Amino acid sequence: TVDNPPPLSSKQWVSLCRFWDKAGTKDGGAYTVGFLMGRWRPAGGAKDGADDEWWILGIEREQFDSAERERLIVSTANRDGKRVTIGIEQEPGSGGKESAQASVKRLAGYRVRIVRAVGSKEDRADEWSTMINAGNFKMARADWNAILLDELQNFPRSKYKDQVDSGAGAYTVLANPETMVGGV
Repeated sequence: TVDNPPPLSSKQWVSLCRFWDKAGTKDGGAYTVGFLMGRWRPAGGAKDGADDEWWILGIEREQFDSAERERLIVSTANRDGKRVTIGIEQEPGSGGKESAQASVKRLAGYRVRIVRAVGSKEDRADEWSTMINAGNFKMARADWNAILLDELQNFPRSKYKDQVDSGAGAYTVLANPETMVGGV
């Protein structure tokens, strides 16, 4: 963990993403998680990304009803700023599509990418977990570190999988921007 990660305003961020895995039960059930991840290019770093550093910068994690959740997503976008791409997970079915579209509408003026939840959580996390297990991520020191590390270490047998799902989504947006299926 690192005490002072680079500020979000730094021009050395190649890309930043806050990815949301949405839940909708107040004080129970799964968590809504907004996972902030960044790709940083050190001064003089290779343009092909070979020297890029990957960062876990912040986590919002709450058990809110859908109205509170949507307010959190918008207020967090306002705080993060327009340099941060917002990723929204689209669950299967028409309800998942409508929920993602409603979030995109509330986030007018921001860069939003929708990622369809396809396959198991384990499959979706595979590419990111390879990077994590290889030690290719730095993490901002914060009060959420212990809960995240516990979930990562116990995945897929952890009680909650929302941070892993959200982190995998953020990694997908940053590592594979050409694969995004929707948004603005």
